[in-house]
Amino acid sequence: MSNSVNTNVGAMIALKNLNNVSDSLSTTQKRISTGLNVADAYDDGASYAVAEGIRSDVKAIGAVNERLAVGKGMIDVAVKAGENISKSLQDVRVVLTKLADQALTGADRTNYENQYNTLKNDIDNFIKDAKYNDITLINTSTNQSIISNIDGGNITVTSQNMATAVYSQLGAASDYSAAAALIATTGALANAESNLGRAMNQLAADSRRITNQIGFNNAIADATNTGLGSIVDADLAKESARLQSLQVKQQLSSQALSIANQSPQSLLGLFR
Repeated sequence: MSNSVNTNVGAMIALKNLNNVSDSLSTTQKRISTGLNVADAYDDGASYAVAEGIRSDVKAIGAVNERLAVGKGMIDVAVKAGENISKSLQDVRVVLTKLADQALTGADRTNYENQYNTLKNDIDNFIKDAKYNDITLINTSTNQSIISNIDGGNITVTSQNMATAVYSQLGAASDYSAAAALIATTGALANAESNLGRAMNQLAADSRRITNQIGFNNAIADATNTGLGSIVDADLAKESARLQSLQVKQQLSSQALSIANQSPQSLLGLFR
């Protein structure tokens, strides 16, 4: 190779190597700072597009679980109301048993009748006030459909019209015979208790379905995130070792370029 002051081939090669090392070093530093092997489309357009689609699915799963949590909140409110209604029905049975006594007369009967009516009003209030986000499950005949997956599937929560099934069963206890009829084995109170039991069982079953679906969705999200990590996450131990290697190469390339740039100076000695 001829010696020339116009074309320094050695410097050109050294500069090219230095640029390549600098580019690789920049890529490695980016991976270490972001923790990602594919941080944007410039790193790998195809992988980035796949990763963005996966991230969209994970976010959608989170949105689904948010709505499922709202549905579970509705059921929880309904169940708490049902528990209070159940306690009130126990008190109702106690009061009606006393009212069914023919010997109960006068002010005592009036007091127990008032107590019975108060308990009925409490049950009515429990039913009317059991709302979550202004939605009721126990004072309506309209079921609630809650989205359950990112494909638009739904879980149907069955409404329980306790106003009809429970409260309306509790008729007047104007005398001992009416009270006795209410507490009979096949009486209205037994119907109210039976209807309440079926309603609570259905609400509990719907709650379990929602809880199971939330858990399943979380499992899918975790598995999806694991798969996403295998596509875009950087191996930091590997990148750390690569960083040290590139830093050494950068220093060596800089020194090589410096030596190559000094090469034309040696030609001056030929003219002395």
